[in-house]
Amino acid sequence: MSGILKQAVLIVIGKARIAGGDQFRFMAAFMGAVHLALTGIGILLGCQVLAGVSFAAAAAEFFMLYAVNRSGNYFAGITVVYFATCIHGLAACVLLGWIYGFFLYNLVMIPMLFYMICMTGDILEPKKYVILYTGANCIATLLLRRYVYLGEPLYAYTKETAFWVSFFNHLVCFFFITIFSEMFILELIANRRELRRQTEELKHLADYDGLTKLRNRRSMLAAWEGICREDYCVVMGDIDDFKKVNDTYGHEAGDEVLKMVASSMQRAVDKEDYVSRWGGEEFLMIVFGSRSYALKVVDKVQRELQNTGLSAGGSRIVVTMTFGLSERGEISGKDVDELIRRADRRLYIGKNSGKNCIIMKDE
Repeated sequence: MSGILKQAVLIVIGKARIAGGDQFRFMAAFMGAVHLALTGIGILLGCQVLAGVSFAAAAAEFFMLYAVNRSGNYFAGITVVYFATCIHGLAACVLLGWIYGFFLYNLVMIPMLFYMICMTGDILEPKKYVILYTGANCIATLLLRRYVYLGEPLYAYTKETAFWVSFFNHLVCFFFITIFSEMFILELIANRRELRRQTEELKHLADYDGLTKLRNRRSMLAAWEGICREDYCVVMGDIDDFKKVNDTYGHEAGDEVLKMVASSMQRAVDKEDYVSRWGGEEFLMIVFGSRSYALKVVDKVQRELQNTGLSAGGSRIVVTMTFGLSERGEISGKDVDELIRRADRRLYIGKNSGKNCIIMKDE
């Protein structure tokens, strides 16, 4: 019981979803209990036909509850419960008359049908069945309404009896429609939350490199557009002899090198700085502050790589990087491409000058 209450609380606060099986089990058990209560009312009134019809509806609903739990065929279960309730409501109107409120069950089953068939998720072409079932219910109810109004009920009771039976039916229907409306709203909230989570996840996948968990080029350029500060440096780094690592130790070792470099860069910068995998074995950083601060960041990265290294195939892989640096103050205007070109050009000057260095000027 405590597990059921805990699950109910989680559903209400939006931390859990209402499974399709739970939706059906609630509907079948609820309507089965209502029809058992109406069986008792029929016995108390001395209307054995009403008691029999009510008991038959309850039996069908509890049987489908058992059958669906075994087979998982929710469509068959929804169909039986829906029509058992509708047929019972119409039969009760013929037996006792319209003022007893049994027709209300035919009305409240319509939104329940929409909810159940559309939310269960395992029914093909749910729209077709919703239209067909609702149409059959509406036509039968309207035709029977004319017959009941023009004729006399088969069983007559006092106005006091009619009031209390009608009160019971109204109370049940109000409760039923309220519960299912709440379930529908909770499902919508859960769907929106899940959609929002998936959207954020897709955005993260689009903005970040899957291997290194750093921003990718597109995300880095987008973040650049929002930078308003003028005091920053652009640092382009490239892993030295990375192809040799892949050729000698394999691509798995190469991936570990990329992840190690990414971690070193993230630890070297402040929270406000940006680090990205620019492409392949190239990385780009935006570090806020002076050139001397940017040099300290690069020095941290180089020292950590030198002290860490990796082991592969019984050998230690020593990782070094070459960097090119450009400063925002070097150019007028916010020409991102020019800053990148300068850093990239200086990077390749460093590559041609012996690697494992940082170049800050064109030579």
